[in-house]
Amino acid sequence: MNTYVEEISFLNEPAIKAGNSELEIIIIPGWGSNLISMVHKKSNTELLRVPNSTEEYLNNPVLYGTPILFPPNRIDQGKFRFGKRTYQFEINEMDKQNHIHGFVHTREWNISSVEVNEQTVKIITEFDSSKHEDVMAQFPHHFVIRMSFILNDNLFAKKAEIINKSSEVLPFGFGYHTSFVFPEETSIFKLPVDKRWKLNDRFLPTGELEDIEYKYELNEGMSLYGLELDDVFLSNPNNSGLQTAQITNKSTGIEINYTVDQSFKHWVVYNKDARSGFLCPEPYTWVTNAPNLEVNGELTGLQGIEPKDMKVLRAWIVVSHKS
Repeated sequence: MNTYVEEISFLNEPAIKAGNSELEIIIIPGWGSNLISMVHKKSNTELLRVPNSTEEYLNNPVLYGTPILFPPNRIDQGKFRFGKRTYQFEINEMDKQNHIHGFVHTREWNISSVEVNEQTVKIITEFDSSKHEDVMAQFPHHFVIRMSFILNDNLFAKKAEIINKSSEVLPFGFGYHTSFVFPEETSIFKLPVDKRWKLNDRFLPTGELEDIEYKYELNEGMSLYGLELDDVFLSNPNNSGLQTAQITNKSTGIEINYTVDQSFKHWVVYNKDARSGFLCPEPYTWVTNAPNLEVNGELTGLQGIEPKDMKVLRAWIVVSHKS
């Protein structure tokens, strides 16, 4: 498979480049362990939205590459109660007075190991909350997130291990803000969903689910040209519990199947103005503002990780090319 790994500089940031004859990836530990680039080698096609400068990236880091969200999306006023503790996160979405997207995507991670053989490349990175006083001040739990990035042929796999090293139950929500290149005029998007969460004017769920007027089209594959989305969908997994979002570019012949395991119960789909050439299918374990919703936790995805326990989440990206 001609696998390789090398240390490089990407926009003056230390990075790891890895690849084989099918795919080449770049991971930046200092940018939240962001998988910032994925190139389909045979067609020389970039699959992810990549910044042109550091300034462009820092202006809105969740819209480039595959940011890791812990916890994902908005929390009303940044405040919620879980167990016997009340949490207050910083308000970082000033216009809507929400906290958004958590603590780990803007902070530096460490590289734990890099392994390569004839078939596979495996890169492991870690975030340790105890090394970040500003995180511990808002979220006083010692936790570790360990990401394994595995490249084999045309398959890219992500395994997230969230480890609770504290003595209290840790409220848990996790997601990816994956930003794919998506030329609206030539692309089709397919997502198996059943219902949509009704949102208020601050993009927070009201607790109600509503019908999707284009449900059949979305489940079968549809153009998003002219359809602006910042919507929260309830997933509709297959018999094995897996869910797959599919992107097909009719002009390049590239098909991307983005599959997540049964822990991911919701998808946020964002495409800005439907004219900017990118699409963010964002799988979440909990729905936006889950801790503050008066809805069954089985539906919202709100859960806890017991002391000294861990959650393991898996996702896969498979890239195929029809010439």
